[in-house]
Amino acid sequence: MKTCIIALLAVIATACAPLQRPLTLADVPPPLVAAHQHLISPAFSEEVLHQPVLDGAGLLKMLDEAGIRRGVVLSMSYSFGDERKKLPNPDQQTAEENDWTSAQMVQSKGRLVGFCGVNPLRDAALAELNRCLRLPGMIGVKLHFGNSGVSLQNPAHLARLEQVFALANAHHAAIVVHLRTRSDKPYSPEQARLFLQYLLPSAPEVVVQVAHLAGAGPGFPQDAEAAFDVFATAIERGDPRTRNLYFDQCSVAWSGSTPDEGARIAQAIRRVGVKRVFFGSDMPVGSNPPPKGSWEVFKAKVPLTPAEFRVIALNVPPYWPR
Repeated sequence: MKTCIIALLAVIATACAPLQRPLTLADVPPPLVAAHQHLISPAFSEEVLHQPVLDGAGLLKMLDEAGIRRGVVLSMSYSFGDERKKLPNPDQQTAEENDWTSAQMVQSKGRLVGFCGVNPLRDAALAELNRCLRLPGMIGVKLHFGNSGVSLQNPAHLARLEQVFALANAHHAAIVVHLRTRSDKPYSPEQARLFLQYLLPSAPEVVVQVAHLAGAGPGFPQDAEAAFDVFATAIERGDPRTRNLYFDQCSVAWSGSTPDEGARIAQAIRRVGVKRVFFGSDMPVGSNPPPKGSWEVFKAKVPLTPAEFRVIALNVPPYWPR
């Protein structure tokens, strides 16, 4: 009799349990990590951008408003090495910007981690990376091929980038790369093929995060999609060089994204898998909203499922300190 009563109670409990409903966008939590962020130092504001200063505390306030706990800060120091700006002492200014970024990371008490920035073509680049990667809170390397005038089709540039990637690998430092160039026109899949063939093998043990889904943002133009296709095809084929390859969708979807562009972004993300894609919101200037707005735009413009958005929200980059 006791057994029958227990079985009956189990049936009743099952019948009365709430039905599992499909996930909706309202069920998607904020991202755990904003993996592509920038600060605006006093020096960067004065010399380069001419926008209000945004320090670590200011970024943390924006992250709090978005419900995001942690952020990856990519130092803007590479901008001081842009030869077009003709700054008086670019190498010293690069180092000072990395130092300022490190200090902001320390003040965040572990909520922010920093990536060292250099123009990799400067003679001082390797020494500065060796120095910067020993600063507190600095765990990776940020490279901006467009800003730095890098052309992977230039053998000398390619050889220097192989050195930079090998140095990062030796330091166990992740790499974030803005791949789109200004030197190779038109931007084409050839840059992605050279990156895959020469640079990824130079840093086989560290995470390499390609920014903006291999574009530049805002938007996902066809040339960026063609470059991204090189990586997606390699991942689909199980190419071992892509073992530690990830992407961020930072500013790819934006307020002006059309339904067609949103669909192409969704398709691209699905090709590489949502586990390989991180959220980021870039610098909150121009058409780039702060993190909260950027996350809302991403969800509104890209037709991923709530389950897919949830995976991206819960992704934590493997380079985040354990």
